[in-house]
Formats: sequence, structure tokens, C-alpha cells
Amino acid sequence: MVVDIHTHAFPNDLAPRAVKKLSEVARIPARTDGTCEGLRTSMRRAGVDLSVIMPIATKPTQVRTINAWAAEVNATYEDLLSFGTLHPLQEDWAEEIERLVADGIRGVKLHPDYQEFFVDDAAMIPIYRALAKARRILLLHSGVDIGIPPPVHCTPDRLARVLDAVPELTVIAAHMGGYLRWEAVEQFLIGRDLYLDASYSLADLGPDALVRLARAHGIERVLFGTDSPWTDQATELAAFRDLPLSEEEKAALLGGNARRLLGLSAG
Repeated sequence: MVVDIHTHAFPNDLAPRAVKKLSEVARIPARTDGTCEGLRTSMRRAGVDLSVIMPIATKPTQVRTINAWAAEVNATYEDLLSFGTLHPLQEDWAEEIERLVADGIRGVKLHPDYQEFFVDDAAMIPIYRALAKARRILLLHSGVDIGIPPPVHCTPDRLARVLDAVPELTVIAAHMGGYLRWEAVEQFLIGRDLYLDASYSLADLGPDALVRLARAHGIERVLFGTDSPWTDQATELAAFRDLPLSEEEKAALLGGNARRLLGLSAG
């Protein structure tokens, strides 16, 4: 079972505008139309069994609508699983976490650059602690976002301070721990108790460097991801299958680790 831990999709009425805007900002062509069905078409072509959608609220007022949509996705599709989101400026984040638990949403995505907060801000620590207490996973955009100017809001050293402050929090750091900040990833994050997703990283790191980082961190804590629609799932999966890893390591990276983390069966 192949699990893509990091994808994006949007409600049908929003998808055309969202994909167009994000593609223009990042100067990256989209490989799907941004809808759930577009993602599922990509999955069938690639041989991906489950895609995990990572939504982002750029305003506090968007959170409830996005999380309701995520719950609807989870109730509708067997091959899609959506995380929810929070916003650092929303006042009712504690109640929203309770709703996430009630709706069975396994985790949240935060994007410190789009949401304009530093990942180690003191005001975020209570939110992280509440997520940990609720046993929700936190996936963070980490490192540079090529569509957003500096400063980088989630650097490996800042993320390490979060891990120190809330060691019980289950964290996935996207883009191998910090896009284009991989020397700092080695210094501050490798070997720590967190997961790295490998989305949008292989082309920049190269296969040998990605494998070296993954093995240094522990293959059991590295997750396959594509950042679809910003890469092509079929192309990415083929490249990951060609990595100089054992078949056991590939099976763990491509799906076994994610199934265990998400509490899914091996089916």
C-alpha cells in the first residue's frame, strides 16, 4: 500500500481559483485541477493507494469551514484522508481541537509562512500541548517556501525548540525537515523524535543525499510525499522506487511508516 502523506485538494468551487493563484505565486505549474477527483485520477495513474490532504487556513474565519470539508472528504472517500487545520490567531482553537477529535480528523496542517507566525512563538506552545493531549498529529511546512519572501518562519533550529518544549507532540516536518535548509536539518533535527516527509525534496537533494538523510534519521520515521499538485505523483513515485534502498526500506518509506503513524490497517 502506497501512502502519499502530503497532498493538496480543494472544494470543487474553490479549486480553480486556488490552484491558479498558488501556481502564480510559486511559479509552479499544477499537475492536477486541484479537486479531489483530480487527485484520485492522479493516484490511479501513479499507483498511489491513499493520499493525505493537507489544508491550510490563511484566516481564522476559514478554519471551521475547512475542517467541516475535511470531515466530509473523510466520510466520502476510502482512498483520501484529510487532515484539518488551525490558525494561530483564532480564539476558539481549544474548541476546534475538540471538534477535530469528535470528527475523527487525525491531525492538522500548519504553514507558518502563509499563516505568518514563527513556529516557536510562545503563544503557540499551548496549542501544541493541546494537540499532543488530544493525540493529534501536527504536520508543519518546514524550511523555505519558494512563493513567499523571507523570513523563513519554520527553520530547523526553531522547530527543535518546539520539540524541546512539547516532546509529547507527534510532529511531521515537511520537505525532509526544512526545504533548502538541509544542513540545519542535520544539525538540529536528525535523530530527534519526529517524522520527516520527503515531499518536494528529491529533485533538489538528489537520491544519494536523501537516502543518507533518511538513514541517518531512521527510515522508520521518513514518509513518502509528493506535495501534489505541485509535483506529479507518478513521476515522484517512480523516482522513489529507484532510490538505492532495500526493498524493506522502500516498503516502510512508501507506506508502512505512514500506515503505522495513522493507525491504518495494511490493506
